[in-house]
Amino acid sequence: MTLHALQITAGVIVGVLVGGVAVYQVGHDPIDRIISDAAGSLRQLTHGDTAPPPPRNETGQQREPADQAKAKTLRDEQARQLRADQQKAGGSEALEAAARKERAWSKFYKKPPQCDGNPNTETMTECANDYIRSKRQFEQAYAAGKL
Repeated sequence: MTLHALQITAGVIVGVLVGGVAVYQVGHDPIDRIISDAAGSLRQLTHGDTAPPPPRNETGQQREPADQAKAKTLRDEQARQLRADQQKAGGSEALEAAARKERAWSKFYKKPPQCDGNPNTETMTECANDYIRSKRQFEQAYAAGKL
């Protein structure tokens, strides 16, 4: 390798190390907070919710900073738990939908007998074309709800 290539490689390595140390020092809490804020904003836009008023005590004054910090910690934890629950639910639903689609495809597509074994190049091309045509027909029928 040339000197220039070594300098570039060393620069990339140093950059990755510095970035890794920075992420380690900052931690994931700011990222969680940003995601939580973005999710709340999106929820407000999609559901038309309005932001709750700032918390107040019995006399109508704003709560003390310690109470606000506790409330914020509780909200952050609830938001993290909600995101985790949504990811679990969304992931299992997506897996279930993919499995349903795969079962429907298995019932729909039957490989032609001449495609079994070790066909010659011309037959292999015909088999590939048949598969592609069948897959397109399946996708259209599945999207239309016919399968």
